[in-house]
Amino acid sequence: MRLILFVILLIYPLIGYTESSGPRTINYIGCHKNDNTCYVTINGSPVGPATCSSTSIRWNETNDANGKAALALLTTAFIAGKQVVFYISDNVCYTNQPQYPTFSYYNIAK
Repeated sequence: MRLILFVILLIYPLIGYTESSGPRTINYIGCHKNDNTCYVTINGSPVGPATCSSTSIRWNETNDANGKAALALLTTAFIAGKQVVFYISDNVCYTNQPQYPTFSYYNIAK
């Protein structure tokens, strides 16, 4: 039991913490033509790590797992006026544009 607890405490800082944005309205959604970067701009205060905190959240539609599904579902939420809760890793910025955060996952609120 002690060994398991020790391993968890040792690994936890490497896993990182995920921050919830809380329910947010998507104000803008779009994609860049040249590099498959997609984004949503949300209302409220900035989210993400201090090095890339923003109200614009980015992901790669082609290379990220489920990137196309994220674009389709977030576009549907935008059109329907639904709020979205983004879960942002506290230590990961979007690789292609490191001034912006990216998300680990999201939920569409009712």
